[in-house]
Amino acid sequence: MYIPFVLILLFVFIILSFFFSASETSIIGLSKIRLRHMIQKGVKNAGKVENLLIKVDKVIAAILIGNNIVNIAISALVTGIFVQAFGYRWGVIFSTFITTFTVLIFCEVTPKILASKHAEKVALFTAPIMGVVIKILNPLIVFFIGISNFILKIFRMPQTKRSPLITEEELRTIIEIGAEEGILDQEEKKMLQRIFEFGNTRAGDVMVPLDKITAVSSQASHEELLNVFVEEGHARLPVYKDKLENIIGIVHGRDLLYILRDNGLFLLQDLIREAAFVPKKMCVNEVLKKFQAEKIQIAIVTDEHKKAVGLVTLEDLIEEIVGEIEEKHIRRSSNKV
Repeated sequence: MYIPFVLILLFVFIILSFFFSASETSIIGLSKIRLRHMIQKGVKNAGKVENLLIKVDKVIAAILIGNNIVNIAISALVTGIFVQAFGYRWGVIFSTFITTFTVLIFCEVTPKILASKHAEKVALFTAPIMGVVIKILNPLIVFFIGISNFILKIFRMPQTKRSPLITEEELRTIIEIGAEEGILDQEEKKMLQRIFEFGNTRAGDVMVPLDKITAVSSQASHEELLNVFVEEGHARLPVYKDKLENIIGIVHGRDLLYILRDNGLFLLQDLIREAAFVPKKMCVNEVLKKFQAEKIQIAIVTDEHKKAVGLVTLEDLIEEIVGEIEEKHIRRSSNKV
């Protein structure tokens, strides 16, 4: 056996095995968020990595086929060298230990540790080469994937759909890690956490109950209406007829100021605007969409019988995200809204 040629061939196979192992760890384990960020920045070969992940089954098949071929070749070459040098019995024993050590250290552990520590760089380097490997091994890849899918069908194993780029739980974890690493302060962390809870919160959870709101009767005089605005410091007030549960509209302080500025006479009924109503089980993100669509900042919350049970404002919704907002310059009673 021509030993120098075999040693060169052995070295090439070790390099190839190193490449396949590093490719597997870096490409499969690369953060999809980081990859998307690199693509947006125009990093070279980032798009090729994404293309590989789209057909990840082919990537895995190519890596396994390639790695097994070169590892078997390594084992055969080492065995041939040692059998020629020490005879069949001792040659097989020595080659088994040497091959195991070589494959573990140089073809598995080292490349995977390297790829895990420098996943982005390794993935960007190996992606173009893996693209070529997949084209070369494509007939074998199609054959083995076909057999694999057939076996899965026999055992009725469902083929799962591609997972989303990132899940809500992963986002929550990122926020926790960001706070632990000092990237986010505690207030930012709390705000982001409140955003996740925002979609699960109902209007009934954030509303001001009916018995705690400030409202005016439809029969209120000019002086009474003005006094309520001045004393309570609100920009808008619900108007009820006969009883508080029967809210018929909203009066805006701005409308009242315009009339007073012009020294005009008015009837309260002329100032009443149509009120918006939302069911107490409506999610607050839907309430916010309604506020945006209708350009309003206040709505009456109703129960399943369409009966008013409370009031929700834009400020209430914002406070669900940013926390309590205090307006020191406005005089307001402690139990009124």
